[in-house]
Amino acid sequence: FEVVSPSFRESSQKAIAKGIDCMLKTQIVTNGKLTVWCAQHDELTLLPAKARAYELPSYSGQESVGIVRFLMGVENPSDSIMNAIQSGVQWLEDHKIEGYTIEFQKNDGQGRGYDRVLVPKDGAVTWARFYDLETEQPFFCGRDGVKKANMTEIEYERRVGYGWYGEWPKDLLEKDWPEWKEKNLK
Repeated sequence: FEVVSPSFRESSQKAIAKGIDCMLKTQIVTNGKLTVWCAQHDELTLLPAKARAYELPSYSGQESVGIVRFLMGVENPSDSIMNAIQSGVQWLEDHKIEGYTIEFQKNDGQGRGYDRVLVPKDGAVTWARFYDLETEQPFFCGRDGVKKANMTEIEYERRVGYGWYGEWPKDLLEKDWPEWKEKNLK
């Protein structure tokens, strides 16, 4: 808090503590086990919530990375914070999709002259943006709000205009997690 004006330090610390408390309360619990977070949560119930029509309640393979990384930055983390981090990292590790990557492939038959497709690639790892809360399988959704099991099932505009797959957890799992673990789990 050195960069914060002394008159705001105490209120800033309280605000951050409240934010962390909210993060811990919104971490999704499945079968008694902590997992990750949704892209958005209801402001009253704190349960996973819908945002835009194609952003349904889910486990998030993207937004959870930022939360875990933020919690890793807490000095002298409590047992609750440490458990949240470890559980989030484990969930992300368990849900990586190995041997596939996203590519933009030339397709003159499409409006923009390309399509976005999931293709096999040796050594590649990716994650879905959203995972179903019941099956924990990736899902995709168009502007109609109907959940689909395959990205090819949604309209072209949503398929190429939204990040359905990504490597968001890669650096977290390969770099940040080992460093944090070395420092905090002795």
